[in-house]
Order: sequence, then C-alpha cells, then structure tokens
Amino acid sequence: MATNFDKFAQEANEYINELSADLGHPQERDRVAILLKAVLHTIRDSITISESFHVMSQLPTFLKGVYVEHWKYTDKPRRYASLEEFKEAIKQEQALHGETEFDWKTSTEKLVSQILTSLGTRYLSEGQLSHIADQLPAPVKPLIPVDTE
Repeated sequence: MATNFDKFAQEANEYINELSADLGHPQERDRVAILLKAVLHTIRDSITISESFHVMSQLPTFLKGVYVEHWKYTDKPRRYASLEEFKEAIKQEQALHGETEFDWKTSTEKLVSQILTSLGTRYLSEGQLSHIADQLPAPVKPLIPVDTE
C-alpha cells in the first residue's frame, strides 16, 4: 500500500482553512496552525501517555505528526494549578514556534475551546474529549467541549 503524501497535505490544508474560518481569521493560516500545535502540545503534555495514544488513534495522519513533534516523554503529565498556568503554557508553546504577538481580540480560553470543539466535531469522539477532561485540573475542564451532566 503506497503512502500518498499529497493526500495528507491536502487534508491538512483543508483542515487549517476550515479552522481558520471557524476562528474568524481565514487569512492567518500560519498563526492558526501555530495555535493548533500549541493547544495539541499543551494537552498532550497534560495527559498520560496511554491517553495520548488513544487521542492519536483518532487523529488523521497529518495531525498525528503535529501531535508528536518534539514530544519528550515524561512519566508524569504536567499539572497546572490554575487556568492562568495552562494559558501561559499555551503561550509558551506558541512562542517556541515563532508566535509572540498574538493580538486577536478573542480570549485564549475561547480559542482553545473553539479548537477542541473543531477537533471533536471532525476527529475526536465525545468519549475521548471526556477522557481528556478527566485528566485535566478542574479550572481547565470547562475548556473541553463535553457534556458534564
């Protein structure tokens, strides 16, 4: 079975275009891609490795590559004591990828929630999102688009 890298690139471009439109910034694809990577990496570093494998199993190939890029395995996930610490971790991830001036008028909380909603709509099951939420500290859980009733 041949690997079709053109297909992966096309899927990636289509998704970034859709996500850029969802976030209200269709002309800023590069910034949206950096934000997506920052959110994925911050979530990845906040959950167990076994949960990360479950997440990856639901992602398309192009997002699997984004998810694992620069991953340094640790025995224990990062724990954030507050929503502010979590948001700061996302901003640090953005800075690692060249984005230091994120001047959109939308809060980090809303952007994270919109990205996770997009991933949930397209790729991740509600059960998977719930598992992610279960591993995050209470102040961060409201960002995960799951029904908590």
